[in-house]
Amino acid sequence: MLASGTIAGAGSPVSFNLVEEINHRVVNEYSEAIAMLSIAAARTSSGDAREALRDTADRVRDHPETHRALIPPMVADHANLADYIATICRTYVKATLADRGVHLTLKIEDIMMSAGTCWRIGLVVAELVRNSARHGLKGEAGRIIVDIARREGQLTCLVSADGAAAGGGIPGRGQRLVRSLVAELGGEMDWFFNPEGALALFRLPSGDSGPEIPRRAPSGR
Repeated sequence: MLASGTIAGAGSPVSFNLVEEINHRVVNEYSEAIAMLSIAAARTSSGDAREALRDTADRVRDHPETHRALIPPMVADHANLADYIATICRTYVKATLADRGVHLTLKIEDIMMSAGTCWRIGLVVAELVRNSARHGLKGEAGRIIVDIARREGQLTCLVSADGAAAGGGIPGRGQRLVRSLVAELGGEMDWFFNPEGALALFRLPSGDSGPEIPRRAPSGR
């Protein structure tokens, strides 16, 4: 069980129990999909089909870890943003990017921030990395760089991809979500597209105060 509480922020507070429950359901659904693939592999008489199904199941197993990585840091006050972002990037590389031949470089130093702020920044970075792979690299091999730094009263995060960028940069649901999360933190978000790739940049006030997350109680799950 989890300690009851909310993740405070702009607008209505977010129930941590709700966030945890949604994440738990997503992970369970992945587990069911993996089980169905394993059953199908056991039932097929074709060796090639059996191997393909087992390989698919193995690849799908990595995806629940990307969702677990996006759970808010389980601390009462402050968390290290570098550790949190590194875990998110590592799980996403294993689940998705490595098979596409995409190399991800993370540049960040230790930055202590409120757990709620770390969580929101992590959500933004995860979405920007996905967009870079999908639109900046158009699903092809390439390189993504995530560069996060705190200087001169601001936290800046630059996510760039060195591929053939999708022209136009038409705002979609992902961009709207990112803009909303950055706005909750009092920041600004910009995208840039050119023939060499795509670049996303957001800036936030660098103070380490911000929304808090309740401490996790001893779990029996």
